[in-house]
Amino acid sequence: FGWLALTFVALATLQIVANLVNDYGDYKKGADDESERLGPPRVIAMGWITPEEIKKAIDAILRFEVVLAVPLCLRGGIGVLCLGLIGVAGAIWYTTGKRSLAYMGLGEVAVFLLFGPGSVLGTVLVQSGGNMDFTLLCRVILPSFIAGSLVSAILVVNNLRDIPSDRKVNKETLATRLGPGWTRMMHSLMILSPYVCLLCSSQRMLNPSWRVAWATFPFALGATWAVHAREGRALNACLGVTALLGTTFCLAPWCLTMTRRRT
Repeated sequence: FGWLALTFVALATLQIVANLVNDYGDYKKGADDESERLGPPRVIAMGWITPEEIKKAIDAILRFEVVLAVPLCLRGGIGVLCLGLIGVAGAIWYTTGKRSLAYMGLGEVAVFLLFGPGSVLGTVLVQSGGNMDFTLLCRVILPSFIAGSLVSAILVVNNLRDIPSDRKVNKETLATRLGPGWTRMMHSLMILSPYVCLLCSSQRMLNPSWRVAWATFPFALGATWAVHAREGRALNACLGVTALLGTTFCLAPWCLTMTRRRT
């Protein structure tokens, strides 16, 4: 459990870095106009912190991430090191640089890969002490897809809400390219596809404990309906619902497994 907790802290720290970089990158590119913003306030645009201060904060948090990474890399091997470097690069490249991921419509792809296969594979490598065989790799595939899909759905809601403001500043997210209708369909696909995995997978591909996630299915239907029914600022509530759904879907099987082991 100790290694799992350390991995979780490292991933959460990387998420914080990504959020701060996103705030900084959008501000520098003029994508944060608080007078028209529909989402939660941004710290730089609100004047709560200066760009230089947020750069210092990012640097300090990255140093802390390095401290966390040392024991994880020693435990999980070169694979964990490579995944960590890719994760940091993805967080920084997300909205910074001339051709940043979010501005090329690759935000959802990046989030899916980093918080799906990247995070799950890295966690398994740490838990297994770097001993990854083909059987274990196969068992990682579906959980990776499920995690990546549910996390990406949060970003889809965010970008759906911001389509009008993003188009004004030429921020070509996937949502601005697809339009509201197809973006809502993409959200539904990302929310419902994990249940298709539950329905079609064998015990070799997915631990039976995952079946408890079916209890969240009514909430998934409610989340997809809400995204189709709401627009603009009203979609902010859907962000929380989608995040809660993904967390519950993934944590419920783990809690059931831990309970069975103790009994």
